[in-house]
Amino acid sequence: MPLYWFLFSLFDILLEDTRFHIRIIPHITESMHWQEGGGRGCVYTHGNCRRNLTAGSPARRYSMYKHSPVITAVSLLHLLPLLLMWMPPVCADDSAVTVNVLSMMYNPEYYVEKVNAINAGFDASLSAHGWKTGSGATISVIRPPSYNTTAEDIFQLGVKQSEGKLLVVFGPLGTDPVVWVRDKLKENDLVAIAPIAYSSEVRGWNPHLYSISVEPNAELLALIRYAVVYLGLPRVGLMYAKGNGFDKESYEFTMRIMEMMGRKPCGVFAVESSGGRDVLEGELNTKWGQFVATRPQAVLLFSSIADDTTGWFVKKIAQDNRTVDMYLLAPSSFQHFLIKTWSDALVSLNRTFTPGQLITTGTVPLASDNRSSMVRHFQRDMDNYLDTNSDWKGFAKPEHYLKDDKLGEMMVFGWLAGEVLFEALNNAPQLTNRTSFMESLYKQRRYVIDDFVVGDFGGECDEGAALQGAMCNCNEGGSMAHMRVVVNSLSLKPMKKGSVTWSVSECSSANVQVSAPLIGLYVVLTDDKVAQRASMRWSLGARSIEEADDVDKRIFFHSLKVNLKNLTQSLEQVRDTKAVAAVLGVVTADILSVPNMTFIGPIPLFPRLNKFWRNVIHLQPLLAQQLYVLAVYLSNTSSTGVKALVRGGEASEVVDTLDKSLVTFGVSLDSSKTLGDDDPISSYLSGNGDVFCIGLTLTDVAAVARHLQTHLRARVFVPFNDILLFYQEFVAAFNASKESIASSERLLFATSFPHWAKKNTKSDMVARFHRHVNESHWDPLTFLGFATTRLLQVVISNMRKVNAELLADRIYTESNIRVDDVRFGPFSDAECVSGTSVSANECASNFGATNISVWSMARVLNSSLPRTQVGMTPSMDYVIPQEGQLTRSQIAGIISGCVSALLLFIALGVFLHISLRNARNNNRAPKEPTDPVTLIFTDIESSTALWAAHPDLMPDAVAAHHRMVRSLIGRYKCYEVKTVGDSFMIASKSPFAAVQLAQELQLCFLHHDWGTNALDDSYREFEEQRAEGECEYTPPTAHMDPEVYSRLWNGLRVRVGIHTGLCDIRHDEVTKGYDYYGRTPNMAARTESVANGGQVLMTHAAYMSLSAEDRKQIDVTALGAVALRGVSDPVKMYQLNTVPSRNFAALRLDREYFFDEGEDGTTTSTSDHSSSRAELSESAQIIATALQSLLSTFKTAHREKLLLPYCERWRVPLPRKAASEWDDAYCEEVVRRIAVKVGRVADHGAHSGSESSSTQGSSSIIIVPFYDPCYREMCSF
Repeated sequence: MPLYWFLFSLFDILLEDTRFHIRIIPHITESMHWQEGGGRGCVYTHGNCRRNLTAGSPARRYSMYKHSPVITAVSLLHLLPLLLMWMPPVCADDSAVTVNVLSMMYNPEYYVEKVNAINAGFDASLSAHGWKTGSGATISVIRPPSYNTTAEDIFQLGVKQSEGKLLVVFGPLGTDPVVWVRDKLKENDLVAIAPIAYSSEVRGWNPHLYSISVEPNAELLALIRYAVVYLGLPRVGLMYAKGNGFDKESYEFTMRIMEMMGRKPCGVFAVESSGGRDVLEGELNTKWGQFVATRPQAVLLFSSIADDTTGWFVKKIAQDNRTVDMYLLAPSSFQHFLIKTWSDALVSLNRTFTPGQLITTGTVPLASDNRSSMVRHFQRDMDNYLDTNSDWKGFAKPEHYLKDDKLGEMMVFGWLAGEVLFEALNNAPQLTNRTSFMESLYKQRRYVIDDFVVGDFGGECDEGAALQGAMCNCNEGGSMAHMRVVVNSLSLKPMKKGSVTWSVSECSSANVQVSAPLIGLYVVLTDDKVAQRASMRWSLGARSIEEADDVDKRIFFHSLKVNLKNLTQSLEQVRDTKAVAAVLGVVTADILSVPNMTFIGPIPLFPRLNKFWRNVIHLQPLLAQQLYVLAVYLSNTSSTGVKALVRGGEASEVVDTLDKSLVTFGVSLDSSKTLGDDDPISSYLSGNGDVFCIGLTLTDVAAVARHLQTHLRARVFVPFNDILLFYQEFVAAFNASKESIASSERLLFATSFPHWAKKNTKSDMVARFHRHVNESHWDPLTFLGFATTRLLQVVISNMRKVNAELLADRIYTESNIRVDDVRFGPFSDAECVSGTSVSANECASNFGATNISVWSMARVLNSSLPRTQVGMTPSMDYVIPQEGQLTRSQIAGIISGCVSALLLFIALGVFLHISLRNARNNNRAPKEPTDPVTLIFTDIESSTALWAAHPDLMPDAVAAHHRMVRSLIGRYKCYEVKTVGDSFMIASKSPFAAVQLAQELQLCFLHHDWGTNALDDSYREFEEQRAEGECEYTPPTAHMDPEVYSRLWNGLRVRVGIHTGLCDIRHDEVTKGYDYYGRTPNMAARTESVANGGQVLMTHAAYMSLSAEDRKQIDVTALGAVALRGVSDPVKMYQLNTVPSRNFAALRLDREYFFDEGEDGTTTSTSDHSSSRAELSESAQIIATALQSLLSTFKTAHREKLLLPYCERWRVPLPRKAASEWDDAYCEEVVRRIAVKVGRVADHGAHSGSESSSTQGSSSIIIVPFYDPCYREMCSF
């Protein structure tokens, strides 16, 4: 297409018509002749020709213009430089150009068959392309006269014959030839395609070596991982020669990888390299005895095959009965040697070959692996080549590569090298300049050959480009080490698992980091259809979240298929031979007692009450927890009678637990029946009433559904475990008709799960579950498997070594584990405290379900329906009958007059329970004066104004506040030092427990049902009032969107301050409790005082007292140095981000606060309380004057009696006594404090226009009914 024609057409368009596409573009596109398969016509420097016709390519842009209705002349002028740049190559023709390829792919030390196979594959690829590039250039191969030709001679021959031509080297083969040729390549500006070297010495950035396979260390990495995680072997040995440089390099790499994985080799067989000398047999046998004593289950070989010791070692393994069954793992360089040496040894010893015992790696797929489209492409080219050419007579039969896997693999490598070279030549801007060709190889080049990828290759580039994804200084094209196993007839078989890949951002495996793996085992009972189905459903969810098979993968699941009879024995065998860290999924009660194994989230097949076994970690609600929550539900509904039908080996214990739960909440169990395994439950279901059916069978589900459809006032309660096992049957039975759907409202159970099938869910875990699992598998058992894997991912994230014991230790150390939006815990292995009240907060706890709610089957079928009872974390406090009290079964046979006695005993139990619950637990108090103490101060924001605005709401709100705070104090084993009005002072031995308490406290308040929006309205009103008085103040929540506000704020706003330091610890003989004095409590109180409501502040000392792992689990924002009153130097402060996206006003550094400090630095009050040093407002002055006038006529002792009730009702802290009794100065101080507090209420009432007296409803005495369900709910969300 002449340039003058193009310019003429362009100006013709500019003068005549902007609708130009009909005239010019057809000519352009017809002249360019775009070629799909390659050729100069489609050269594009950033990729191969097969991918040029993309949306962003010039050709595609031209075709877009062809179909565009209108384009302006100005736009075409912008295209002019681009079109001029592209036009010269369009019509280029390289038919007269020859590209020489110097084949150095040979080595006298290698098997001739191997050398021939590589070169035959290379020729087959180029032959398929007609020995020409896409632009028509001829590809000519310069071959050595013989395989004994030296590398120097063939290199000089190739250079001499290629003067003025583009020369590309194919090979060399072997480490030494590659080392030799490196400098020669640089001198002659050449590049070697597909060199093969078995040492990392020649790896690394060198633009003259263009490697298409992974480096040797990558193969070692794959072998190590396979032995550790896929074979699950705890004892892996090594064999290498000390004097060999390659062996030493491989040994150091192996030790580094195993250390990353938290492992060590069980034994190492290391001897000095023979170096051609005879090694003494006695020396070898001594080393052998030491090695075998470590009981290796597998050995990793990376000694030189040229070393005689290696052959001796392999044969010795076959001879010794202690090692004949061990696995032998070796890289691809060992493959031929290992198979031949091992098979010869077995033949000489008359032993049988065991398939799967020899495991090797490869850099390309096997020639027989028809799963790969690249391999099928290779087979077509190879068949055609061998069938029509006689160059390689040894491979005359097309199927030769299928019969000999080792040679077939070499053919695939050679063919792949030919394909890469062909594509590289097609993408070169010119085929005569060596420098230009080499530069083109590194322009972010990737070769996609069917389903196989080679590259990315990249040259030198800026750091900024690398950060944006560019590959820099990379001449390594391999990205996968393939695993294969030797099977019968000594053939190779590709493995479905174990192949190693790494991130596309990594050039090679050199900088790859691996982590300690967790091997999980789940049981598949082959003789129990229900258990087998359950295991499959569970594993579907657990495996769905598994990462791709790359080096970052950490969790690996193995299945144990066994019948019920042999289960325990098989599990013990696995424990002794595999490095299993956790047993998961479906279990029987018997195997939970197997020692030295950790069970995570077990799913029992039959009802089972929990016993504290430290190695058993429960994730779903325990049966006792479920019964407890259902008893709470029954206590809030009318019941016409409760009976129980229980099946299982622990039926009597289950009935007792149910009875105990019902009695605690004032509900009686009328009758119970223990069923045998074959007893149909339908025979015992009758009439309207409430019945607990525990331990269902497959046929029971339909009977329960018929019962509820027949009896319209009946309710059936089932354990969640039965829902898990028979979910499909429940859904089918209750979704069959309108009647069955209606009756589903009366099938009830308790669960801690969010709804697993709710679309557009707000649950992060469920949303993640939906992304990984197909909708057809959205069921609770699959979700439980998914949640279990997520929990394991969180738990092991910072573990450098993983085994059964360390995994359990980690869970108990973490105690409370948050996974997405679901919390598990607290887990505790502390010993139980005996007494008349048994509480989960006081005992060792191996169960972690929280926020347990009551569901109906209707909600299972329709996720839009609400929960029947909101979630709660049960305290598991039971009313325990005193010694000698009659049991339920005895009471049933006694005349009605004994009922009164029973009620008396129950009342006594309630009294004792409350008494014990209200007592402080001094065991949790920090007592060691040399140990740092973490103190937490809390206070309700604007409590005075809230009391004035809502005197009718605040008593209940403050009571709920106190309940939640005290519940968390017990949960995190902290110590309540004192409560002053609305404020808490809390001490903790553990800084992390204190931080967890503060974090969950904010979440509790956020998710609590306060029953009103009045508190939130008041807070927004307070912000607007403050904004009117402070021009620089911007209300953080007053103008927030209601929907956003509801996610971030709710109810009372509590500010929290945390500080860690040494304290003066004293025991108060009056209160029988501990108190803390000195700078530490003052600093904690000052920290709390500057915070805003809903904000948690912690000092630098508190933050640094956390371990590095603890700090990784929290989200903090550094606020810098903050000037606190009374502190000479600013204090570094951190904000704990408890609720994401919450914003706060600036810290209240000007807030008035009172510290009642004596010489010892004692602090008795927090920030929201009045200050005797503060200026009295006009209202406060009037109140102070009135009180002083009224009290002036009383004696000092009488004044004390009169003032104390006011201090109590108005939450005014008393000054610390300087004398043994009240004097005039002390009374005056108390009066001033009361005046400040009451004056604020009066001022607020006047400002808001309220006519109500501030003294209304300000009582701090709140009676909480014992049986109030909200009392048990604590902070459910």
